[in-house]
Amino acid sequence: PGTPVIRKDLEPGVLGEANMDGTIYISNKIQPGSPLEREVLGEEMIHSTDIRIGKLAYGDNFIRHNGTVYPRETINGKDMIQVDGKWKEAGDRGFPWEKEAKL
Repeated sequence: PGTPVIRKDLEPGVLGEANMDGTIYISNKIQPGSPLEREVLGEEMIHSTDIRIGKLAYGDNFIRHNGTVYPRETINGKDMIQVDGKWKEAGDRGFPWEKEAKL
């Protein structure tokens, strides 16, 4: 409730995105009303709530989660985030904020 959900084309492999402006994008390739749609919306709602309460923030050059700042850069054309000294591609399910949002 109160969170605009916008269906749109997303990057390959991306099913949903919670945005700093309070919106959620969901891939228009996901069937409306499907179990996958419910799962993706549930996880993105967790991210959206975390953003609203200040637990999570995204920027062009960082991700901040629970007070820890993770550097973010475009490397070889890919959105990469550094965690524990290692660069991983954005969307990796192993990031701390992704693990917490997994339903």
